[in-house]
Amino acid sequence: MLKQLIKLIRPKQWVKNVFVLAPLVFSRKFTNPEAVIRAFFAMLCFIAASSAVYILNDILDLEKDRLHETKRLRPLASGKLSSTNAVIFMLILLSLSLIPAFFISRGVLFCIVAYVLMNILYSTILKNFVIVDIMAIALGFVIRVICGAVAIPVYISSWVLLCTFFIALCIGAGKRKAEKAVLNDDSAMHRRVLSSYTDSFLKSLIQISITGSAITYSLYTVLEYDIQIPMITILFVFYGLFRYMQLVLAEDEERLPEEIILSDVPLMASIILFGISWIAIFLAYGL
Repeated sequence: MLKQLIKLIRPKQWVKNVFVLAPLVFSRKFTNPEAVIRAFFAMLCFIAASSAVYILNDILDLEKDRLHETKRLRPLASGKLSSTNAVIFMLILLSLSLIPAFFISRGVLFCIVAYVLMNILYSTILKNFVIVDIMAIALGFVIRVICGAVAIPVYISSWVLLCTFFIALCIGAGKRKAEKAVLNDDSAMHRRVLSSYTDSFLKSLIQISITGSAITYSLYTVLEYDIQIPMITILFVFYGLFRYMQLVLAEDEERLPEEIILSDVPLMASIILFGISWIAIFLAYGL
């Protein structure tokens, strides 16, 4: 049963929660042990909360998942795990998220609660409305960044929040594009909102979101610092964004965004070099 419980909480999706650490990096507090500990515990709280949300989604979509080509292999849909055990595990994860969050700060607790409530609303209502569903996904990433900021606590630039929103919009649109490609004519049966999305619209949304990400990040490096050296990091951001666009649009990649990001060496290299460049700038210039 342990193997099925692990599959249920989708560890591959946990990479999304690194957004909680963004304020730790951009506030230059990664050399402060207390701030690092608080930020990492906040991220662990979000991992537990997001895992609980995945279980809730599987419970609510159980019947549809049984008809899905790949989702029917999930623990609940395949019958390898009972709904009762899933609910118990979900409640345990929520407790492991909310109780530590309370001791980190009330702000972190508020963010976790807001994230869970928004996802309940998404799973029951918002996912059926075109564009709104993708914006709800994007808002979840913004909440992660805000959570990381209040955990330390530290000011987080509005440009960082906007950039996060645009990147998440791009991820959301990429997810919908992949779902449509995999399901083909059966897409509307499994997710009603997919019938309202055309391939050309999703490609346009990805392009607009990437443009918004590039602009807002560039403005962040220009307006938030008194020296020009942070602008060097724009190179890695632009390369990463354009590489993702190449994979999703030019090569018409049909995998989910997180699978594309984690499996593409050039894209991962740009992310790693981006992080290294910021750390080097902070250490060299003491920003």
